[in-house]
Amino acid sequence: MAAKHGNRVYIQVLLEPNRGKLLLEEARMQGIKPSEFVRLLVYKWLKSHLPEEEKIASESDQLVWEDAVQARLEGRAREFKKRLEKKKAEELRASDYSEQAD
Repeated sequence: MAAKHGNRVYIQVLLEPNRGKLLLEEARMQGIKPSEFVRLLVYKWLKSHLPEEEKIASESDQLVWEDAVQARLEGRAREFKKRLEKKKAEELRASDYSEQAD
């Protein structure tokens, strides 16, 4: 059963032990994580068996990724602005307090 993980589809695959060992060893030899190895195999299969659909899906996925990056950048900018405004307000209060003490 597939589930959602953010914008991605999460699929758990159970392999028989000896074939699983082969997969793990091949991924290790290629210097990549097993999940990346399987992901690349799936994308390669999609590209060879459903080239037109895969091209459209790949382009759509790229747009989703770009939107996610943009949203992350905008969120970070908002948080930075909030922290900066908070810091300025604290400095202003501290300045007012020190003037009153004099």
